[in-house]
Amino acid sequence: MKTILFPTDFSENALHASNYVGMLANKFDANVILLNIYSVPIITEYQVPYNIDDFTTEMKAASEKNLVIFIDKFIASTGLSQQRISHKIHCGLVTDSILEIANNVNADMIVIGTKGASNVLDKWIGTTAQMVMKQAECPVWIIPEKADVNFPQKFLYAADLTEDEIMATQKLMEFVKPFEANCKIIHIDDKFEINPDKEVGEKISGLKEEFKDDDNVFVRTIKRDDVVEGLETYIQNYKPDVLALAVHDKSFLSRIFQQSVTNHFVYHADL
Repeated sequence: MKTILFPTDFSENALHASNYVGMLANKFDANVILLNIYSVPIITEYQVPYNIDDFTTEMKAASEKNLVIFIDKFIASTGLSQQRISHKIHCGLVTDSILEIANNVNADMIVIGTKGASNVLDKWIGTTAQMVMKQAECPVWIIPEKADVNFPQKFLYAADLTEDEIMATQKLMEFVKPFEANCKIIHIDDKFEINPDKEVGEKISGLKEEFKDDDNVFVRTIKRDDVVEGLETYIQNYKPDVLALAVHDKSFLSRIFQQSVTNHFVYHADL
């Protein structure tokens, strides 16, 4: 872990998420790139003509000013040294810009704060965090505004068993092990289960065999009528600090089921 990309809009929610960024950067001895994105308004025939060049200049100047203030707050709250922090200001569409810059800087992780979906339009269009999560080529760590900032001791990986879960779990363990945390891998076997029982059993057995020598990894499957409700119940009982989900290239039907799960937790989770 070398580089964490942290998009920020300078809000209180972003400042809250920045504390998690600092914790991760310290734990993984990583550098942080702070990113602010400003956009040029779309002009239509119904809008009053506006000098775009002047507007762009004003927006850039405001971003630069606010970024200096935010960096001071970030350093004060996280204890990271100035040498480990760099910053970028970019003009463009938010999601596209985050993904583009993450690739350009070879980010090992994107950390992004979210307030979830605040209205019907947000749910229809999708939040920035949700869109980045689905398209990024590196892991995305999403920090809800109500999430506690502490060293995670319990990870819960919700595996749907449609792809290579061993590889996905190995990737997850790169984040679990530095915290010396426990990781539970759970599969909710619902009434719409895409994989036959035999295939589910074989994949669960494969996961147990792969991680049999790791005392901090537990694998189990439970039957519930609904995946989201099953996970919510398990979360209430197990009380994990982090919920992990894998976003795979899937068939159309698999994507439908996966999106219902990922969307729910991006919009509503407090962990």
